[in-house]
Amino acid sequence: MSFTPPPLVFAGENYHIWNVVENDAEPPPLRANPTIAQIRQHSEDCAKKHKAMACLQNGVSDVIFTRIMACDSPKQAWEKLKEEFMGSDKTRQ
Repeated sequence: MSFTPPPLVFAGENYHIWNVVENDAEPPPLRANPTIAQIRQHSEDCAKKHKAMACLQNGVSDVIFTRIMACDSPKQAWEKLKEEFMGSDKTRQ
C-alpha cells in the first residue's frame, strides 16, 4: 500500500515559498516545413501556459480562486496573488 500526500493548496499564507510564474511569452510560430520533433515541441510549449493556469487554479483555496478566476494568463494570476499577499514593490519598501 502506498500513500500519496494530498496536493498543496495555497490559502494565502507563506506566499514567498511558492514557485514563481515568470514567463508570459507565447512560443514563436513554427517555421515552414517543420520536423515531427519540432511540431511536437511546439505543441508542448503551447500547452505549458494552459497547464500552468490549471495548476494555479487547482492549487488555491476556493476563496483565493475567486480572486484569480478572471485572469487570462498564469503570469497575470501570479502577479495578482503576489500583489495581494506580498504587497507591491512600493508597499514593501
